[in-house]
Amino acid sequence: MLKKVLLSLFGLMVTGAAAAKDIDHLKAEFSVLLNGDPTRGVNTLTIDRNKDRYHVHFSLAHWLLDVEQKASFNWQDCSARPDTFSYKAKALGIRREERLVFDPQTSMVLYQGREGDKLLSTDGGAFDSVSFFFEARCDLMAGKTTLSYPVVRDGEIKQTAFKVVGREAVKTGVGTFDSLIVERDRGNSKRKTRFWVAPELDYQLVQISHEENRQLAVTVTLDKLSYTLRDTPATLAEHQGQ
Repeated sequence: MLKKVLLSLFGLMVTGAAAAKDIDHLKAEFSVLLNGDPTRGVNTLTIDRNKDRYHVHFSLAHWLLDVEQKASFNWQDCSARPDTFSYKAKALGIRREERLVFDPQTSMVLYQGREGDKLLSTDGGAFDSVSFFFEARCDLMAGKTTLSYPVVRDGEIKQTAFKVVGREAVKTGVGTFDSLIVERDRGNSKRKTRFWVAPELDYQLVQISHEENRQLAVTVTLDKLSYTLRDTPATLAEHQGQ
């Protein structure tokens, strides 16, 4: 479960919307608390944009696990069209790899995982674990408080829902920011996952927390950040922690 939480931390950081300019380039680092204690390791996120195409790379290196996640997709007018997605992980000596290839012409997605290949019908629309967050950020900018997206996870298309539950000031390595609290809607489950999104940083993610049970709680917080917005001078669009 810790793996899934850490893989999700970068999602809400990386979209554009009519209310703000799209992100051209971004580089960020994060710190991780496990049950309240700091963990050693390096967590980085990079985003590069070439015209209407995004490339996203997330890397996590800890004593507990190593993860690499990459996504490529087209982006236009707050609409993401996934192309490819890959994920590699090693946890406690166990390796796992997955890959998605989307075909917009047939509305199908090829899932390649540990149990073999599988073709899934998207019925006209589905996202990988990165691209749907781009649309989520657009929806938050538009003032929506309930969000839901079809996402390919573990060889299935699963509806993933969120809701805005409040606001809170969050202290990060690049400053303190008034942030929206966005909670994963898990129904009656006691598990809780929350994201803090800062409008002042163009609706980027500044913190995530997950409570799996009384024995496992994870908090991931932005430590360093630099980014440029499309058609905006870098001196006006950069925020960087020292």
